[in-house]
Amino acid sequence: MNNEHEIKNSPPHQVDTGSEALAEALRGSFKIVQVVMVLLVILFLGSGMFTVGPQEKAIILHLGKPVGEGEKALLGAGWHWAWPYPIDEVVKVPISEILQIKSTIGWFAQTPEQEALDQDPPAGGSLNPANDGYVVTADGNIVHSKATLRFHIEDPVRAVFGFAGNTNELFGLAGMSNAVQNALNNALLTTAARFSVDEILTSDKTRFQDAVTRRVVELARAQDLGISVDQCTVQSRAPLRLREAFARVNIASQNRGKEINDARAEASKTLAE
Repeated sequence: MNNEHEIKNSPPHQVDTGSEALAEALRGSFKIVQVVMVLLVILFLGSGMFTVGPQEKAIILHLGKPVGEGEKALLGAGWHWAWPYPIDEVVKVPISEILQIKSTIGWFAQTPEQEALDQDPPAGGSLNPANDGYVVTADGNIVHSKATLRFHIEDPVRAVFGFAGNTNELFGLAGMSNAVQNALNNALLTTAARFSVDEILTSDKTRFQDAVTRRVVELARAQDLGISVDQCTVQSRAPLRLREAFARVNIASQNRGKEINDARAEASKTLAE
């Protein structure tokens, strides 16, 4: 009651001065908030600026869908703008970079150090299918074989959207890499089944590698992967446990060939005399 009595008895100009001060403080606060909001909007829009390198193409996904169709969806080198994530998402595709994929089947288990130095692990007991990969040859033998594929992206739109579906999360490039790797594994398995163990390891190594390359190219075209194969190299080795036996057979085969050639040379000499 006393407070109400004091307010009622306060001079009018004191109440007006307090209200004006409060209003002025609120106006100042609103101005600061407005300035901060304008700066945030500028920063938000500015974050949508991006550059595309001279060896890249970029595609803008607006809410998960490409902006434009076909070649029109591809952005060239230079500065570009898109709505910041999550409204838009920018996917950059290397168009001239040489990419590399290795087969994941057919080779024995190696430590990273052994793989870097291209060293074979010590020969152990029998082959362990849980750790050691292999391929089966046309004559029913098994060998270790691995392939390394070097390629570049020929169709960026296909490479990005061929495996992305309609989801907002992009799996295109990862999906393309998985598809290329599956094609390489397929080529290695199916081609090994058409060659004998001697052809793969000794007599026809180049022809085997060329056949694997052709199979990869065929699968890439059939599945429309959007890539161009630059090189495919294949390494093959006898099972670790049988390396010495295969080496002896190889030496015996070489000696046999040498003896045959020497005999033919001697026969030709004798006939000439």
